Amino acid sequence: MDIVNQIRQKAIQNGMVNVIIAGSTCSGKTFLANYLKAKLSGEFTVSIISQDNYFKDIVDIPRVSLGYLTDSINAFHTHEFKQDIKTLLSCGKTIVPRYDVSRNKRIAKDVCVTSGQINIFEGLHVITLLSGLKNSLTVFLNTPLDVCLERRVERDNSAYGIPAERIRQNFYDCIMPMYCSYVAPQMEKADIKLKGSGFL
Repeated sequence: MDIVNQIRQKAIQNGMVNVIIAGSTCSGKTFLANYLKAKLSGEFTVSIISQDNYFKDIVDIPRVSLGYLTDSINAFHTHEFKQDIKTLLSCGKTIVPRYDVSRNKRIAKDVCVTSGQINIFEGLHVITLLSGLKNSLTVFLNTPLDVCLERRVERDNSAYGIPAERIRQNFYDCIMPMYCSYVAPQMEKADIKLKGSGFL
């Protein structure tokens, strides 16, 4: 059974389902979340909340001599993220932040999200952060890291003008250690493991 049908069946059986999607940077988490919403929104109400909206401002993100540890779990307002999810599921709606990646700064907290029959939570560490959440289906995108790197180079170079060599160096120096410490261990806890575009 493909992932869309698994989610559909769980939503029908339980009346709702929380889909939790984790994986490396540029593994396809946001793409998968939007894909699922497009496939299922004709039958169900679907909401999405991204952990990326809870990034700390750049001055508060952990840093080592080689650069900022943006993929560390400590680079996020994790308590606020979990509290907003709790509010969403208990009250039916919540307010989430807006974050400007180009400036590495929160702009505001003014986006209202309403709980759906299917709630999708995606981000680097969401399986860890939302462990124990009821009616959940956890997904880990196990995209090959060389593919993630090339996607990161293409995205950051075209969107932010960062030189490719600098992106590659940061990937090996700062992103990979955080992936090994915080992101990869979630794979063993996932209900579903997907490779690359394995959900298409």
